[in-house]
Amino acid sequence: MMNLKKIVAMAVVGCSVFVLSSCGDDPGVTTTDNSSQTDVPVTTTESIGSTDFETELKNYNGYDFTILSAGNVAYDDFSYDEASSVALDNAMYQRQQKVESDYHVNIDSIVQKAYSVGNGPGYQKISQAVLGGDCFYDAALVAGYDVSVLAYNDMLYDMNSISTLHLEKAWWDQQANRELAINDLMFFTTGDITNQDNDSVFTLVFNKKLFEDYQLEDPYALVKENKWTLENFGKLTKAVGQDLNHDDKRDENDLFGLLVWDDAIMGIINASGEKCATVQENGEIVLSLYNERTVSLLEQYFDIIFDENSAFCYQRHIKTGADMWNNNQALFWMTAMANIPAMRTMEADFGILPYPKMTAEQDSYHNTISPYNSQFYCVPLIQNDVEMTGTILEALAYYGYTIVKPAYYDKTLVGQSTRDDESSEMLDIIFSTLSFDFGYYYQVGSFNSQLIFMVREYDRNFTSRYNTYKTEAETKLDTINTFFKQVISKWN
Repeated sequence: MMNLKKIVAMAVVGCSVFVLSSCGDDPGVTTTDNSSQTDVPVTTTESIGSTDFETELKNYNGYDFTILSAGNVAYDDFSYDEASSVALDNAMYQRQQKVESDYHVNIDSIVQKAYSVGNGPGYQKISQAVLGGDCFYDAALVAGYDVSVLAYNDMLYDMNSISTLHLEKAWWDQQANRELAINDLMFFTTGDITNQDNDSVFTLVFNKKLFEDYQLEDPYALVKENKWTLENFGKLTKAVGQDLNHDDKRDENDLFGLLVWDDAIMGIINASGEKCATVQENGEIVLSLYNERTVSLLEQYFDIIFDENSAFCYQRHIKTGADMWNNNQALFWMTAMANIPAMRTMEADFGILPYPKMTAEQDSYHNTISPYNSQFYCVPLIQNDVEMTGTILEALAYYGYTIVKPAYYDKTLVGQSTRDDESSEMLDIIFSTLSFDFGYYYQVGSFNSQLIFMVREYDRNFTSRYNTYKTEAETKLDTINTFFKQVISKWN
């Protein structure tokens, strides 16, 4: 993601749909100007991809364009039937109205929120439609665990083969396109067509009041000076901890340096640049979780989170750490981006940070989305008019980029939730360094669960745990790769 100022500037140049206020907690006023919405294409030399909108206006005669959203977290991006005083909701409404008007379609959303680990509603609905030869859904936003199974079972279109889709454009996530491709085939991806990927990013927030109380080094400075490492993160967490009620127990009534979300271990591994599984040039997925670097990383991480004087793995005791966080009982909280807007009622100031690098020598920060909460856009294999599907998705992504993204980024996060300019810079870093891990989405070797269990069980022996489930992982990858070879041969 580019800098916020560039985003807003592009939105003004490329699509004069509305004007955003950027004043404090004021939700802002949205104004509409239908006279110049697409007259001036946006052009730039940004490395994120071209911003020249090339999709032609077409009349699809009132076609009901149906999008399925299904998963553990099922986003409904298309239920806005009137303009709202809430900037983000209004932006979503404006986008839908613009696409429906330009292409003479009606966008219908079917939402199926249910438990999904590979055979959830996304998989069931789309597989039933494809096997039955029915186009019930023109497009879908499907849980990562489900969409991956659909991909290797040949239930999805190669999105790169749809001529009206331009995945190289800035409104599609280029890192997702690189890391989720199989032999140059793109069965699912993400981008500005949805906010779901941003909301699911593993996030680290910090309490400014406690930093001042304990006279700790400014974490923003550590990021800017390339010193935001796992070692320095650990030093800061261990500097805070107190038995507030003096009962000689460490529980939700005390003060900690860190509130730990058990899923965060997956984000920590990706933050170091390592992955559970990677895709080779020939399209084969290989296990890559275990190496000396990962072993060292987890040893450091366990030293931090298993120190009960300074760290509290709250899911062993309570459902969420939100109450503790809002009560100033933690210096840091490992959480998800979606939880940040709710913090705007918090009295103490807070800031947001990327996950730390493993070492200062690491070339970049890496931030990833929670696999359990993930959803990706895909195109079911059975289509009434696949070129129309591409056109509508491209338009939704483009206007997501020019209309929705500034509202999400500026108003919901920076303007209302976070409370300083530095947080905007941190969001730039986080969203521009997203990482996508096949091993997590395909749940190879049950490592998703096993890593979480290690946190919950205070288990430090990663080598033993890995060796126990290595064969299972490799067996599953063999099966997946065999299936993908057949799918690849079909599309090539």
